[in-house]
Amino acid sequence: MKFIKILLLLSLLILNAEAKKSKSDEIDHLALAALMLKDGHTARAADELAQADQNVTEFDFIRYYTLNALVLTKQSSYKVANENFSLSIKAGQTDKSVYMYMAQNSFKLENYKETISSIDKAGELALTKEAMYALKAESYKRLDDYNSALVTLKAGIKTFPKHWKFYKQRFGYYLHLHLYQSSLEDAEVYLQNAKVDAKTSIAFISALRKSGATEKATALAEEANIMFSDEAKVTVLLAHLYIDQEKFYAAAHLFDEASRKDTTYTKEAAEMLRRAKEFSLALYKNAQLLETKEKYKQRIAIYLEFGDYEKIVATEDAMERAHLLEDENMRYALAYAFYKVNDFNNAERHLQLITQSALFVKAIEIRKNMEKCQNNIWECE
Repeated sequence: MKFIKILLLLSLLILNAEAKKSKSDEIDHLALAALMLKDGHTARAADELAQADQNVTEFDFIRYYTLNALVLTKQSSYKVANENFSLSIKAGQTDKSVYMYMAQNSFKLENYKETISSIDKAGELALTKEAMYALKAESYKRLDDYNSALVTLKAGIKTFPKHWKFYKQRFGYYLHLHLYQSSLEDAEVYLQNAKVDAKTSIAFISALRKSGATEKATALAEEANIMFSDEAKVTVLLAHLYIDQEKFYAAAHLFDEASRKDTTYTKEAAEMLRRAKEFSLALYKNAQLLETKEKYKQRIAIYLEFGDYEKIVATEDAMERAHLLEDENMRYALAYAFYKVNDFNNAERHLQLITQSALFVKAIEIRKNMEKCQNNIWECE
């Protein structure tokens, strides 16, 4: 849109130049500069402006300063560009669009008060541009004037009810103000009407979650999980929201759903199913993993959770071959399993190899229990 505005302004400048060219056969550097700028040759436009003789009778300072301002804007010299726009206004420039350029330049200079002032000076013209409402609202926001920012966006929505980006912008403001219900409503309007993808939806949900609005984020994530039914990342995000609320059973089944969409989530699915005590499903998911140490470690954890100590004991040779017992946590798990099936000799054999302090303390407790059990079978735990 900014490019179109530049073309319109340049077209007016070129037409004005053609009208004046009939008065003289001399090279009109201002007209050439306007043409060069229109065709995207900024440096060449600047060269033409530098050659313009400002001492000639009836020199067109309005066009000169306006063109120079546009060139400087293209060259990211925003401060000097605005100075030239101001000079064009003093010279008699009446085209209100220059104030919109000044507003955009001031915003880039982080001069937000001047941004707002320039938009106001653009008058009715600014009210016909969605971008000016958005720019003005963001300027108020950066001045920490959220009330004025919201009033501006409300006016923008009234004027352009189908400009959905206003809702996206206001969502962020509501979120900052902890107005979670309002932010959720704006998110829903935007996601239902704008052409969005799963990534955009995830960004909205994650913003709500980060702000602590877990229930609102969950409501939005549930809608997104239906809207983007093939996107595993949306399902996983919803699962994490349930974990935040300690709803492990629901989270486990969402991870199971996600793993069917994307196998990279199979391990997490098995782990969550284990935590939810869905042992059969957890083992089923674990079986789908590639043959790695992580797979076997997870399987041992599932057996431990399920209390299936016989199966752990039966995997001793396999654990040895896979070098799992190099991990003392796994060796302790095997020793504990031998202890639970009352095979104290093998339990002790593995406990003797424990050196980690935290596990060593646990090993002492197991030895005490084994001793009690050997002395009195009724004291076996």
